[in-house]
Amino acid sequence: MLAQAASAQQEPPIVSGQADEIERLPGELDSFVQEAINEGLLRPARPQSAEASTSPVADRPAESPSPQDIRPQVTEAAVEHAPEQPAAAAQIKVEYLCPETSPYDFSEFSDFASYSDLAQWRGFLEGEERTTALGRLMAKAYLSLGMIAEARAEIAGDQGQGGVALRLLTDLLERDGRPNLAFFRDVASCSGADNVWLAVGQLKLNDANGADLLAQHFADFRALPLRLRADAALIIIPALDRLDRPILSERLMTSFTAEEIAQSRELQFVKALQRLSMGSPSAAEDIRGYLRRAQYRNEAAAALRRHGKAISSDLEREIVDYYINELGNLPAEASVSENLDLILHDLNSAVGYDLTLRLADVPAAANPQARQRLAGHFEAMLDEDLHSDTFLVNLKAMDALLKGEELLADREGTEARFARAAAIAANLGLPSMSAKLSERLTHDAALALAQAELAFRLKDEAALARLLADNPGSVAIRKIALIDAINRGDRQAFNRLARGIPEDVDTALMLIEADAAAGHWVVPQRYYTIAARSGDEETQTRALRVSDARPAPETPDEGEIALTDVSSRLERLRESLGPIPTEVR
Repeated sequence: MLAQAASAQQEPPIVSGQADEIERLPGELDSFVQEAINEGLLRPARPQSAEASTSPVADRPAESPSPQDIRPQVTEAAVEHAPEQPAAAAQIKVEYLCPETSPYDFSEFSDFASYSDLAQWRGFLEGEERTTALGRLMAKAYLSLGMIAEARAEIAGDQGQGGVALRLLTDLLERDGRPNLAFFRDVASCSGADNVWLAVGQLKLNDANGADLLAQHFADFRALPLRLRADAALIIIPALDRLDRPILSERLMTSFTAEEIAQSRELQFVKALQRLSMGSPSAAEDIRGYLRRAQYRNEAAAALRRHGKAISSDLEREIVDYYINELGNLPAEASVSENLDLILHDLNSAVGYDLTLRLADVPAAANPQARQRLAGHFEAMLDEDLHSDTFLVNLKAMDALLKGEELLADREGTEARFARAAAIAANLGLPSMSAKLSERLTHDAALALAQAELAFRLKDEAALARLLADNPGSVAIRKIALIDAINRGDRQAFNRLARGIPEDVDTALMLIEADAAAGHWVVPQRYYTIAARSGDEETQTRALRVSDARPAPETPDEGEIALTDVSSRLERLRESLGPIPTEVR
């Protein structure tokens, strides 16, 4: 005490202008230390065990009274000296037994906000025997200050139920950790307040149920220590943004004061995300500032793209590469749905053919649901590129079809895409490529149809006529030729080609809608009648809409009727007469 008094007498007086700045120093220093630990640049000192050197701890506080509310209480319900077990034992599913006190009870650390709190609290542990319960208590203290790696070190080898619970919580809070929802569900069944962690786990997996559950346990979230809340918010806010729940995101941020946000880079980041989700004009620029920080880069870039903001293609590809590599490290049984949501939706512009095929090779993406999503993404790119008028884009799609044959196997539309690509290759003067693509076809009809579609798109009337002559029994090619005649306004060609076409409702509706789109009105009345008599209400509505737009037929000057119009005129006459009465005998 005398030494303290002597040193206090030697301290220079504080001028009034410096008072506010000095008051802010502890918070700023604390924020700096927290960031350094997050970046792996610093590791905090750990308390010495009873077997360690008896020299005083460097950061032990002076002998002065300490607030009772931060005095450590080593009173876990089950003080276990659990024997060391193999690491694999932690993976075995065992029944969760409800303890007297939840392993996620952080009430003792609710006032923890800075490292000075930890140092003061830790001073009371000097001389304590190293036990399983003490290790778990230290882990909770570290988690309360966001020190996840230190918390994990304290419970290394602890295979008791409480140790496993805390280790799974560190897995949840780590950026790349995967939540064990089954375990969190068991814990929540014993303690309602622990539904918070089940909700966080669900949100980390992009499960909308997590948002609803969190809303129900908002008070339990607010009761957590500040830094633990901040770590949870770093998971929750981006997830709520992905799920489009801005109101809940805004409500969550009310659990932090403006001062707490100002002193925490994590909270500043999630606050910027929350503002972005609410449409704040300046939020996007604030988010861009986090692209330079590894800890926030992926979420920041994904959020910007999700809200339609541009980022550099190099950065987008770098982030996609990161996620693909992370997926590659997952076991085959792991769920990848949330990662695919992020990659294929938020970062879709960077996921081309090659990256999609890389994703398909990941063991964790081998399940049918994942492969279906990847194949759908691949097909969407193919359809766009095969309809392009750019040679290199067409060529890229052809190459992708050959490379992605395994991914697209047994999917509807695959053969049609190969046929279309083969037809385009032949038209572009690439016979070897056309031959390679044609080898994948099981019959020639698909190729002929694709060639007819291409001829129609290129308005190559001669090629279309040749294909029709070579395939006289192909109704599909004949329908394409009919649409071509409608577009050209060639009534004679239409009437000639219409022979042999089935006069069903779908065909009739297709023809009359093409007639309306072209504006030449060459389709006879009978097709309008067939479509209007459909038993489907939507088809009737579409047919009547086209009929209403159709102009009244012109009467020939000399009263003559063309032979090709006789059937349609008779049909109109019959309709105008209405139902013909029948004699009842």
